[in-house]
Amino acid sequence: MRRQAFLFAIAFFVYNLNLRPIPSGDTAPAALVPLSLVSSHTLALDRFALWYQDTRHMNAVWFTRAADGHYYSSFPIALPLMITPLYFPFAGWDIRQMPVDRVILWARITEKISASLIAAFSVAAFLALAGSLTDSKSAWMLTMVYAFGSATWSISSQALWQHGASELALVLALLFLIREDEYPDRILFAALAGCCAGFGVAIRLSGAFPCFVMAGYVVLSRWRLRSKEAFAACAVLPVAAVLIYNLRIFGNVVGSYPAGWLLKGNMLEGLAGLVISPSRGLLVFCPVFLFSMVGTYLWLRTSRRQYAPIYLTCLLIVAAHLLTLGRYRLWWGGFSYGPRLMTDVIPCLVILIIPAMRLVETSRLWKFTFAATLAISIVIQAIGAFCYPNGRWDSLPRSVDQAQHRLWDWRDNQIVRSASAGPVVTPYRLVWICLTQPKALGEAMKQHDVTLW
Repeated sequence: MRRQAFLFAIAFFVYNLNLRPIPSGDTAPAALVPLSLVSSHTLALDRFALWYQDTRHMNAVWFTRAADGHYYSSFPIALPLMITPLYFPFAGWDIRQMPVDRVILWARITEKISASLIAAFSVAAFLALAGSLTDSKSAWMLTMVYAFGSATWSISSQALWQHGASELALVLALLFLIREDEYPDRILFAALAGCCAGFGVAIRLSGAFPCFVMAGYVVLSRWRLRSKEAFAACAVLPVAAVLIYNLRIFGNVVGSYPAGWLLKGNMLEGLAGLVISPSRGLLVFCPVFLFSMVGTYLWLRTSRRQYAPIYLTCLLIVAAHLLTLGRYRLWWGGFSYGPRLMTDVIPCLVILIIPAMRLVETSRLWKFTFAATLAISIVIQAIGAFCYPNGRWDSLPRSVDQAQHRLWDWRDNQIVRSASAGPVVTPYRLVWICLTQPKALGEAMKQHDVTLW
């Protein structure tokens, strides 16, 4: 536990070094729902939706107007409810009497703290998971890949995307599956695995694929019937709760997701883009995941299939995720840094590296290659954390949502543009003003419009 606590503290510190969240409109409801819930005791977000429409002159699609006339989050409600306890210090506030922009500012600050806490906790949990599958040295190295060489840093820890909580649910579910195999007489681990798998679906609909694959793992396992029943019951409960909420608020079980329209993209283009696009490709932003391919190959060709169920589970989860996103019309994930939509399966991608670690340990060439790809991955993620969205690659010279050909432009890719623009220094200026001229802080914050961070 000491190792996990130490790593949690290090990750949380690093994730907050940029002194700012990197949010999107999509993350606004997750930041605002808990605040509205603890202070106004409602899930409705009417004031905020109307404020965005009136002051930003935009159609804030991340809020949906339901049949009762109120605005609600367009995204699953599980993540906001999960982090609501972190907002209890605001329980005495009456946000109805506060200016909306000030409420949003506090929500943004708490959003970054919440996101970095979730990400740091998932890092500590991943160390325990990796330690169950390989030796201590390799487990630490793989945890560095997960924590700092992937979008866990540049995406999950920076704002309340669903990806961070989805990663955490997946890591814990896999860890509890292994614990149940190790201690078959303890039904608790089966129940916890099911709960985490179910919460993965409740947090993000794409979590259905890991849940189904893990359910297959359980069905084919040698677990006792009681353990299998506990997994199933605990997996169904959070999913059922979210489906009931969606049915009551939106009149359908999937909520406001236009799922049918979104899954009509070009499969080959989507797959190629997710893997090698210069501004969204997984292997471009995280070249260390080349070793996931090496590890998968080595595991498949070996006659000794150690931990075969877990590796097969991770491989199937990644394959299902890739094939689904390949059909996704917005496979690039809108305005964001790198392959955001691949973030959910990063734990599985890192686990698939494990069979390649022996090769890395015994060969100087492979060791150098692994170290080089990991170092490059960490630098690229740091660019995302400290520089993005400087350079405005997503919107200039034309919105990437309207000009998808830009995703394939190697001469003007997102990494180089963001790095060339340099780090975002406004948060450090505001801290300096706070320390030296505290009375001028309010005006400085208005000037920089921090509600849009």
